[in-house]
Amino acid sequence: MARKSTYLFSASATKNTEKGGAWLAKVSLTNNTADSEEFGAGTTELTAWSNASACKRWIKAKVQLMTPRKSVKMVATTAKDAKGKPVQFDGSLLFKK
Repeated sequence: MARKSTYLFSASATKNTEKGGAWLAKVSLTNNTADSEEFGAGTTELTAWSNASACKRWIKAKVQLMTPRKSVKMVATTAKDAKGKPVQFDGSLLFKK
């Protein structure tokens, strides 16, 4: 039986603060062993979204596709815009497979 590897799924959503700026979603999946490339381990995907909700829904879909988990908790960072709203959310989770 093969030994289980520990994977790290990390995601971030960042807003471009210029007028009409979009949200950039970034997800990455990395593992501790280089011999396993299941689900494209060690890769990063980027997309742009018009609002934070759509960005977070895409991230949740990627979590369900790439991991055995259902969601990742996205936490607002200290970065804020002129109105005091958060402009970046980060989240990560570890799992074994």
